[in-house]
Amino acid sequence: MKLLIPRINDKTTRKDMRDFANRVLEKWIRLPFSSQPRIVSCKIISITSNVGVIQRHGLINVIPDDAALRIIRKLNGAYLKGKRVGVKQYYGIPKESDPYLT
Repeated sequence: MKLLIPRINDKTTRKDMRDFANRVLEKWIRLPFSSQPRIVSCKIISITSNVGVIQRHGLINVIPDDAALRIIRKLNGAYLKGKRVGVKQYYGIPKESDPYLT
């Protein structure tokens, strides 16, 4: 499941985001028949508005989905690099409905 952390601090790195999510994953109680939760990928995207304002957002891909849901529950509203952030599921934009993707 992909997670979105919108409007992150300018000084936040991919390592910071991994450490942020790993705070929950390190405390994961793993049953013998379940898969180990892990972060598959971690990205920071920058979006520039028409007036030149740059917003940075974090994307984290976590498996399995129940680990991602736990990260949302535990870290939504927590502080990352001194800024309170929201953590939510990222659904993406379907290519068919995005006029900028051709």
